[in-house]
Amino acid sequence: MQDNVYDFVITVSQSFKNEETVYYQLNYFNQKNQLVFYNQHRYSELKKFHQALETLKITLPSFPGTHWWKSVNQHPDLIEERKQLLDQYFRSLTCSKIVRDSLIFKNFILSAQKEAEKRILKEEKVKIKKAEGIPNRNQIKLKTNKYQTPATNPVNLPPTPDNVKERSQSLEHKPSTSKIEKENNKKLQSPILNFGGSKIFRGILSNAAKQ
Repeated sequence: MQDNVYDFVITVSQSFKNEETVYYQLNYFNQKNQLVFYNQHRYSELKKFHQALETLKITLPSFPGTHWWKSVNQHPDLIEERKQLLDQYFRSLTCSKIVRDSLIFKNFILSAQKEAEKRILKEEKVKIKKAEGIPNRNQIKLKTNKYQTPATNPVNLPPTPDNVKERSQSLEHKPSTSKIEKENNKKLQSPILNFGGSKIFRGILSNAAKQ
């Protein structure tokens, strides 16, 4: 074993399909410090990595090709075949010291390692939230949208017979007190009349007419 920090062994352990996209799981093992992690890659991503290595102008292992007459992602047997071919490709690739020492290979490893660390941190946060009993966003949404019966408003209650009677009495026409007082005062007052230049009360005239 050569003294190289990036002396990795890469294997392809499994494949899985998410809707129409197929991912291949690559396992990374550093033979020097025993570092182990894994990451998922699409076939197109691995193909770009191989095309970048071709710029080194060295002999590389044969990279699995495509089938122009049918889609690999639609056939489970072809997906399994591609997984096995990718595993053979990476096992052979990591045997080349020139490849392992290249910046292209080192950057590929570092990028995969960072993605694996992000995934692990995300999984740990989810576990901590579950352990602490913190509800997720979907639970909070369901809780806030829960139907609550509104409190009964007394104004909207149907009126009782007593309330109807009181309301009808209150709507009856009742002359105001000030108007009644004015009419009584008008009857009590005797207007003053001018008769031949003399002021005579109406009451006196009415008594004289009776006599």
